[in-house]
Amino acid sequence: MDSLLTNLADELLVQDITEPSAVLGSISGDDLQAAYDHILEQFALELLIGAHENSDWSNGKLVIDANHGPIHLLQAAFYAVRLEVQRRGGLIRKV
Repeated sequence: MDSLLTNLADELLVQDITEPSAVLGSISGDDLQAAYDHILEQFALELLIGAHENSDWSNGKLVIDANHGPIHLLQAAFYAVRLEVQRRGGLIRKV
């Protein structure tokens, strides 16, 4: 799964997220669902780590001031996978 994330990250560096993904387009529906689940879990974990390492409340909102690189990478990957699922007309199972 990590190699998929690495390949997707490399692709997103050179391509707009709204363009069809060659990386995601080459995997099966079940693997796409597994990627969605994995990336969502990793995204949540990186948010928790960032909040734990350095966060503060400002005007009633939690501001995370750590772990920005992994958080932004996983956010972009999450949206890319979600768009691919939508392109295929599929539904996303709840984790």
